[in-house]
Amino acid sequence: MIHNINVKTPAGTAPRRPYESQLRADQAEATRERILEGLVRSMAAGLATLSVPAVAREAGVSIPTVYRHFGSKAGLLEALGPYVVAKAGLLPDPMPQTLDDISGLIRAVYHHLDEMDGTLKAAMVSQLGQEVRQAAMPMRRSMHRDLILRSAPELDDESVDLLADLSVALTSSGTFRVFREYLGLGVDEAADRTTWALQTLVRGAQNASREG
Repeated sequence: MIHNINVKTPAGTAPRRPYESQLRADQAEATRERILEGLVRSMAAGLATLSVPAVAREAGVSIPTVYRHFGSKAGLLEALGPYVVAKAGLLPDPMPQTLDDISGLIRAVYHHLDEMDGTLKAAMVSQLGQEVRQAAMPMRRSMHRDLILRSAPELDDESVDLLADLSVALTSSGTFRVFREYLGLGVDEAADRTTWALQTLVRGAQNASREG
């Protein structure tokens, strides 16, 4: 037989209210963002290797606070990639489902790259920023591969892999910079050319697959 057990709150202690838990969660999230912003500013200032004391100093928090929120240097670095992607607006929602929807994705990515603030740009071209971008590459490549596969399911794995690599390269900040700085194109013009190139490559691969 199971008896009901009344758990009493210790005398003088008020039960925690839902809004207090939400407030704590909001405060924790704000602190995490503050620390990540400190890391971005440190990278922009030339931080070559991850230094928790330097990040804590830039964020205006204690060193234990950094470890409490991220656990380790690796945890802090791992959190930086998704934060930068979200801050720069490089992961549109919803993601395109087929190649016909790719134009909106490329246009959004290029506009966000064009509007990215100077601190974030400087951070991402730093040595540490390059390491973060390299670490994020498998995720980016997987996203592009899924898009190619949904658009052209009849292609073999080798063709899908080749097209995914080209898609990553075509939508990179380096390609965008060539369009803007060396060819003098506007953001939408650059996006239109990239869309055309990617769609042409995929359709060419589809035609070759049918003929083969």
